[in-house]
Amino acid sequence: MPLVLEARGLDVTPEMVARLEQVGDADTAEILRRIYRDEIGHVAVGLRWFDRLCRARGLIPEVVFHERVRRFFKGELKPPFNHQARAAAGFPKTYYEPLAAGAVSLPS
Repeated sequence: MPLVLEARGLDVTPEMVARLEQVGDADTAEILRRIYRDEIGHVAVGLRWFDRLCRARGLIPEVVFHERVRRFFKGELKPPFNHQARAAAGFPKTYYEPLAAGAVSLPS
C-alpha cells in the first residue's frame, strides 16, 4: 500500500533529521527535510486519486482503505503518527488510527 508507506515517511523523518543534526550531519539532515516536504505532497496526491477513484466507483474511500490495508499490508500500522504532517497532506485520522497497533478494531 503506497499510501501507508508514504505516510510512514512523514512519521519517521523528523526524528531521523534530529538524529542527523545531533551527530553533526547537517547536509544529510537538509536533504531529508526536502524529502519530507515533498512527501507531504506525495501523500496528498495519492490520497486525492484514491478518493476520486473510489467515489467514481460508488465506494466509500475510508472503508476501502481499511479493507485494502487489512488485506494487503502485513501487520498493523505503527504509531506514533505525525498527525500534523498527515493533516497537511489531507490524510484524515479516521483512515489510519483504527488500523494502528493496539487500536480497537472497527467493523469493516
